[in-house]
Amino acid sequence: MGLSGAAGAAAEAPEAAQREIFSRAWQAAGSGQRGELEQALASLEGYLLYPYLQYEDLRERRGRATDEEMTGFLEAHADWAFAEGLRSAWLGTMAQQGRWDSLLAYARDASATEVRCAYAHARIETGRTEGLLPLAQSLWAVGRSQPEECDPVFHWLYQQGGVSPGLAWQRIRLAMEGGQARFSLYLKRFLPEQDQFWVDRWYEQDSRGYHRLDRAGKWPDTGFSRDIIDHGLKRLARTDPDRAWRVYRSIEGRFQWPADVRTAILRELALWSAVAGDPGTRARMEAVPAAARDDRLLEWWARHELSGPAWPEVRRVISMMSPSTADDSRWRYWRARALMEMGDRDEASALLGELADEASYHGFLAADWLNLPYTVCPEPPAVAAEDIERLANRADIQRSVELSRADVPNWSRGEWALAMRRLDTWGLRAAAALAVREGWPDRAIAALGNSGDRRWYEWRFPLDYRGTVESHSVDLGIDPSWAMGLMRSESALAEDAVSSAGARGLMQLMPGTARRLAREHGYPYAGRSQLMIADDNIRFGMTYLRELSDRFGNNPVLVSGAYNAGPNAVDRWLQDRPIAEPAIWVETLPYFETRDYIPRVLAFSTIYDWRLQRPVIRVSSRMPALDSGSAGGTMPVVETAEVVCRAAGRSLAGRD
Repeated sequence: MGLSGAAGAAAEAPEAAQREIFSRAWQAAGSGQRGELEQALASLEGYLLYPYLQYEDLRERRGRATDEEMTGFLEAHADWAFAEGLRSAWLGTMAQQGRWDSLLAYARDASATEVRCAYAHARIETGRTEGLLPLAQSLWAVGRSQPEECDPVFHWLYQQGGVSPGLAWQRIRLAMEGGQARFSLYLKRFLPEQDQFWVDRWYEQDSRGYHRLDRAGKWPDTGFSRDIIDHGLKRLARTDPDRAWRVYRSIEGRFQWPADVRTAILRELALWSAVAGDPGTRARMEAVPAAARDDRLLEWWARHELSGPAWPEVRRVISMMSPSTADDSRWRYWRARALMEMGDRDEASALLGELADEASYHGFLAADWLNLPYTVCPEPPAVAAEDIERLANRADIQRSVELSRADVPNWSRGEWALAMRRLDTWGLRAAAALAVREGWPDRAIAALGNSGDRRWYEWRFPLDYRGTVESHSVDLGIDPSWAMGLMRSESALAEDAVSSAGARGLMQLMPGTARRLAREHGYPYAGRSQLMIADDNIRFGMTYLRELSDRFGNNPVLVSGAYNAGPNAVDRWLQDRPIAEPAIWVETLPYFETRDYIPRVLAFSTIYDWRLQRPVIRVSSRMPALDSGSAGGTMPVVETAEVVCRAAGRSLAGRD
């Protein structure tokens, strides 16, 4: 049925017919078929999503629309998700058309770089340049090449003599810090001729990874040389912290860095020494002034001492952390472990007992040490029906729901995200309830994370896709609770999730991985869109888990880490960090994402044991020793745990 036929059915089922017309028109417009969009514009006035068709129409003809038409539409729809993007596109078109007076009228508070440059260009063209120099300089002094819209502004800036050697060096420094080394070679022309060799010297050092930075000992002490060495030491520390430290010690007396710059260098050298597990880390940490040891640095210092393990040092470093960081479940657990290993079992047991009242990874580990039941204190979700309906009647929420039903998920999420920013705690709870009603488990999870209702386990750990997971778990020999916990960590059970890297669907599969799995296992695969289908995505994801389990000896710690960071990274970490106790190995991983990911998956797996009404496997039982010759510490080995509700707890199964 075409658009005209669908319109004829509107009298019988107005909402469904309007949605069908809209959906077809939207898809047609995306393919450049403007005729169907115009038909829908003629027949859908009054439909909730009609402004989206107007938006698409105005976006396409923004160069022909009058200022009054555009401003009227934007003012009437200022809180719609498309408003800011349409405004920026319209202002950019004004610049292309040379409509300078209109730009000055409407672009004053724009944030997009292209539009800010166009606004500055308009001031130049209309002779309104008083006070323009600082704006032009701020647009120029960035560490990357700016869009072509900025060229007229920069030409004017050069004519005004607005690029001093100091400003030029500032931009060169920003370019090098931003990894734009070749761009710095272009920028050197703005320096006096006698200083341009410093840029060549910097470029040469950067191209060789600063492995020849020891030559800097022969350089004169200038602002140029200090900047190059400062940057070079910090970069070299990321790849070879021991060498960076040796270079620093060999040249530190020759250069008069300001105290704050010297301290920043010492801090970076110590930080990356700890990340790399360098034996000299403790001495380098001690070299950093105490006032400059922030929590990030202290956490890495503690991880370095854990890798020993040097338990007295672990305890000492944790005592230096700020109260808020030291009170985090992570560091309360490791403080208790340090006390336990140092023989202070009474204080250690008291700390572990308190921590065991929390339904979190470290709370579960604490319970394992004391052989206590797990504490899970569920709270039934409680949202009044009138609160849900009040939220459902909000215009922004109605738009989000209708966009989803019309199969426009990206804009549905955009409207939802804007609406969430406008809600208080009670509104977020109602949003979670509405999301559950609409079948959006990920949105419910996010809303409850922001509202603080961590004990609403029914909604925070939904059982959507349970049947599919359990079916594949039988075929592939994969623990379904673990698979659910991993899927919950990957996408919060959003079937249409797409990551910035291109991973897709519930289990966040990369299309390349899916193609390989299809080829090797005989699965049908029709392209990346197939990964947005729940059953196919779960089949591919759990098959990949099976492969990784075979490679890493069915160890959930290593397999979870490989699923997140790749199997080659795990192989490298096993070689570089030969630590038998898995909890210490995880805590000292250099990738912060994987370091948090593995504990989250393990804690969520435990919650899903309980949600699926399966025996609750202790977290420690999912963490076998990484060295078969080691017992992995002195933790009691008890496979399953009873679940009780002893206390409310302070942190419940992670942060989301």
